[in-house]
Amino acid sequence: MRTFIAVDVNQEIREIATDVIDRLVGLGFKAAWTKPENLHLTLFFLGEMDEKAVESMALSLNKRLQGFPSFSTNLVDFGYFKFKQSPRVLFLKLEPTKSLQRMYLEMKSELTKCKVKYDDQGNFVPHVTLGRVKEYPNNWEELVKEIQVPKVSLVIDGVTIYSSTLTPQGPIYKWMYKLKFEGGLVRNAR
Repeated sequence: MRTFIAVDVNQEIREIATDVIDRLVGLGFKAAWTKPENLHLTLFFLGEMDEKAVESMALSLNKRLQGFPSFSTNLVDFGYFKFKQSPRVLFLKLEPTKSLQRMYLEMKSELTKCKVKYDDQGNFVPHVTLGRVKEYPNNWEELVKEIQVPKVSLVIDGVTIYSSTLTPQGPIYKWMYKLKFEGGLVRNAR
């Protein structure tokens, strides 16, 4: 099953994301937009894994993160990744706080120790993907400069391991494990 590890976002960020997507659509962007219920901060995309490997990884990560102090980060900006002058991914940017970076590096170290392969793009840019661009207006860079987002806090007290099933209507995410810093491991009883 396709697997990834993420931080769930709060309702306030979901509402801001919906407003920003509406603005982008109004500006002429066409994209595979992320559904509000699917919004998250991806930490690691792991690709195909079998259930036993996911369970083993969840147990190891849970042990590593047990007692990690809860912390918060802030939604700080709208951003994009581009390829050859074209926008590819539109997102809401989160502040890369020291605690967020430390949690990410702890998890990265544990995944490496457990020999779990993950998609490593190099720099960790904490963001919530709004959409993958299909079409965009000619003056897109000028237009997106006008997009402002309010500074909103996101409390992080754990991470979630998801399975992702691709369908013609978009991906379906199903949580498998929630790793709470202070509450331990919760398994989805599917």
